[in-house]
Amino acid sequence: MPYRGVIFDLYGTLIDGWTSQEADLRAQELGEALEAPLGPFLELMEATYTERATGRLGDVAPMLRALCLQAGHDPSERALARAAELRISQFREVLSRPRPEVPSLLAILRDRGVSVGMITDCSAETPRLWPELGWGRPVQSPLFSWVEGRRKPDPELYRKALSLLGLEAEDCLYVGDGGSQELTGAEAVGLSARRILYGNHLALEHMRYDPDRLWEGESITSLIEVLALVEG
Repeated sequence: MPYRGVIFDLYGTLIDGWTSQEADLRAQELGEALEAPLGPFLELMEATYTERATGRLGDVAPMLRALCLQAGHDPSERALARAAELRISQFREVLSRPRPEVPSLLAILRDRGVSVGMITDCSAETPRLWPELGWGRPVQSPLFSWVEGRRKPDPELYRKALSLLGLEAEDCLYVGDGGSQELTGAEAVGLSARRILYGNHLALEHMRYDPDRLWEGESITSLIEVLALVEG
């Protein structure tokens, strides 16, 4: 069936994000900038994802301070400012690199009158940097878990996205890589869902928190396939 709108996931869908090795390196750089005990700090970065992604630990600098204090380290103001700047720089780098087909795909969808939304689980860096990203301008209603105070698969995120787009669930397609149980969450509120399976899907598995391991719906291997789906 044709769809009047598409809601995309961000990390692992519109952009690749980091590989396991890259993520470990970025976290290590951050811990070194904070002069924090590296082992406990890295463990906390992994263990506190939900708290970071729902705003419970605050903006970038307060979040980093909270993690350090939990690790038994009180960073200096200078180290904290340096680490916060580094964290923003790390995310600016990864967010500025959408998958090659994404900018043209989003523009084509909007040119054809298809509404475009986005729901992403993320910490404070992503909503702060989003306005800088020219490739993301066709996205009409980006929703960030850090801003909304809730993570996927919370049904209120999908309902809000639909409301902002002015669409009913049956008129909209959801596309994501399957993290955060997003696909089952989308279907639970009546959206059709497709899982995007890139060639590097397994390499990025570590970045999928609470993945849709039992989801058995349809998949696509390129975002370009979305064009055919929305046209029915």
